[in-house]
Amino acid sequence: MSSQVDSKFVDFYRTDLVYSTVADHDLYATVLKPKTTNTEAVLLPVLVFWHGGGFMTGGRMYEAWWPTWIVELARSYDAMIVSPDFRLMPEANPSDIMDDVASFWKWYITTLPMLAASESWHVRPDIKRTICAGQSSGAVIGVHSALEFPDVQIKAVLALYGPLCFDVPLLDIPKPRMIGGSKPPAPRQAEAMIRDYIARNKGKIRTSGDPVDDWELVISTVQQAWMPRMAKRHPDSRLDVVANLRAKSMLPPTWVVHGERDSVVPVECAIKFGEHARAVVPDTPLLLSIKPEEHTFDVDMTMDEQWINEGCQFIGSYW
Repeated sequence: MSSQVDSKFVDFYRTDLVYSTVADHDLYATVLKPKTTNTEAVLLPVLVFWHGGGFMTGGRMYEAWWPTWIVELARSYDAMIVSPDFRLMPEANPSDIMDDVASFWKWYITTLPMLAASESWHVRPDIKRTICAGQSSGAVIGVHSALEFPDVQIKAVLALYGPLCFDVPLLDIPKPRMIGGSKPPAPRQAEAMIRDYIARNKGKIRTSGDPVDDWELVISTVQQAWMPRMAKRHPDSRLDVVANLRAKSMLPPTWVVHGERDSVVPVECAIKFGEHARAVVPDTPLLLSIKPEEHTFDVDMTMDEQWINEGCQFIGSYW
């Protein structure tokens, strides 16, 4: 992580709280409270951020992958940020992740407000003013959260280059290719690496990983289409965003961002999701920003970018 001087979160106070425990392993949510001179308690809007990493690596506060402009967006609205853990694959399966998400939202709407009050926080979460953001794999969790937990009353969703549709050929059919600027191992070697990792780590629980150390494994699973395979091996309807959208026939205002040169998550995922959303919930405001870029292209961008500024105004208008 960057030094305190260079940190993207320098304007926030950080608190780490346990929201759930699974087999003696604590799952944390980091709460970032904007620094303020307020001496009386004030309710602030909240941005809940689900991290990316292919459901396999990264972590809730892996700063290198946090888009600068998302932090600026929260700061511009004096919003709190809450970023949760979830169990990572392949040690976990999709149902484990969805269970963690459910545990988080229960904690968020019940325990967190009471905790803020009992500890006399000067800034407290206004859970009725929640925006849910997700990056890459976290975008699936973000949209899922809006569909599955109406009690939270999520005001808007921000989905960044996520696999929002699984029925995309480049996502669910193995194919050797360059991914994120790196060449994965040959298919047989990649399959052997994945299977060996799963065998060695069976039964373990992991909620964070170093993307540098994990990268070869991650791109091997992308090349070999292991994520859709694991989803089929451990079927859980909660992971199917499009099916849930059809079943619920609702969606808060949503901003989808994707790079048309994305070699990790094909841009067709965003395009198809947009088509489904416009067909199922035509009255829901939907902003689709497709840029000629690669995966995670926006991490160093700021709100000075015109398209980002316009998107932030779109999202902020529902906060």
